[in-house]
Amino acid sequence: MAHSTISPGENRVDLHAHSTASDGTLSPTEIVQLARDSNLRAVALTDHDTVAGVPEALEAGKRLGVEVLPGIEISADYEDTGAHILGYLVDPASPALQEVIDWFVAERETRNQAIVDKLAADGFPISLPELKAKFPHTMLGRPHIGQLLVEKGCVGSVTEAMDRWLWDGQPYYVARQHLPAADAIRLINQAGGVAVIAHPLEYGYDNEGVERLIQTGHDLGAVGVECRYSGYTAQEEALLESLARARDMVVTGGSDFHGPRKPYRLGSGTGSLRVYYQAVEQLKACQQARTL
Repeated sequence: MAHSTISPGENRVDLHAHSTASDGTLSPTEIVQLARDSNLRAVALTDHDTVAGVPEALEAGKRLGVEVLPGIEISADYEDTGAHILGYLVDPASPALQEVIDWFVAERETRNQAIVDKLAADGFPISLPELKAKFPHTMLGRPHIGQLLVEKGCVGSVTEAMDRWLWDGQPYYVARQHLPAADAIRLINQAGGVAVIAHPLEYGYDNEGVERLIQTGHDLGAVGVECRYSGYTAQEEALLESLARARDMVVTGGSDFHGPRKPYRLGSGTGSLRVYYQAVEQLKACQQARTL
């Protein structure tokens, strides 16, 4: 398989974006509109543990002339810190995928209730029914709890709420169950998609640990590595690309766009991000090769 080479002169894409279907602040349609306005040829909708926004994004893409890759970002168990697995070109109607998404919803419901109960016990004016009413039709999580606390005047920003109260190690953090990484990759394959290891430098591993993560992902069936990512230096991107190339994996990238809540712009990240359509072509080739 030919390697992905990200170079000037090709059409730009963004393969990592979140909408209001999970913890983003723009609707799927608004993301596609922004992709068009940003002169992107393609955008992948990769909401956390859900494909609920994919049908809307696909319809918007047809209307606006932007190719939309149906995707998902799955939080997976891996060693001590976990890892995220991006699934591209998945069938959002896959029964296997929908069954696991139902499990994700139930797990998040249990966790959200536990967090809200802890906050309420300490006098915070918050309840789960209020949270659901405020953020309907979304995969609720800690950022939504943080946003409600901001609106109640309990804290100045979602970032502050996460840092003070909701991240791992903080007083109102509650763990939840995740799929093992092997099951996450297998699920993406079952849903007709291809799996990519998301932002490998975001888990706190040293270089040896990053290489081990990529090797493990490769051995489990992941076809690519998200080497280009908001805030990564040229040296970090080169390291990841060398690790991916050594295993004949596709070099991909994306901004991890969430809207104004994070300082990452769609298509350009923190300013220097460049990902091109060749990565999309190679992901499609991997998908097609598996079905032959």
